[in-house]
Amino acid sequence: MSSKRCQGKTAAGAPCRAPATAGGLCFFHANPEKARALGQVGGRKNRYQLPDSMPRGPLSAADLRDILVEAIRDVRSKKITPRTAGALSQLCNSLHRILPATDLEARLARLEQQLAERESRTPVDTDPTRSLTRQDETGGGTDARPGDADTPVEMERGNGADGGSDGSGEAEGS
Repeated sequence: MSSKRCQGKTAAGAPCRAPATAGGLCFFHANPEKARALGQVGGRKNRYQLPDSMPRGPLSAADLRDILVEAIRDVRSKKITPRTAGALSQLCNSLHRILPATDLEARLARLEQQLAERESRTPVDTDPTRSLTRQDETGGGTDARPGDADTPVEMERGNGADGGSDGSGEAEGS
């Protein structure tokens, strides 16, 4: 190695301490454009690499587990810093806490949609004097229940309130 030092000056104005080539300057002072190009290559090589793109859509608890397992492996292999893995862990924890609420919201929205579809299929009669059963529209039946006093069946037999029945099944006049 030559004991001759470069005759160039650093950006701070101090003498360059790199070994000189045959022209009296170090490689970078002799080729200033190379210093910039090589610096850019090194910068690109050391640049943070973006992870593989994740599929769009909701993440499940199993997906979060896989992300954390991968982060642990990346920290151990020095692909990411522990600080980055800690931030990733906090994000996964936050997402895990809101997963049940988002699932519940989705279920509620589905149920509301189903209810709206059912209501749109069944017309609702707002007249309180009419029956809400569909039998009135077809002409068959009433709202009468078997225990009611004035059911059509009892009126036909003559057992209604006007028929004067005592409940024995026999007419009063006999």
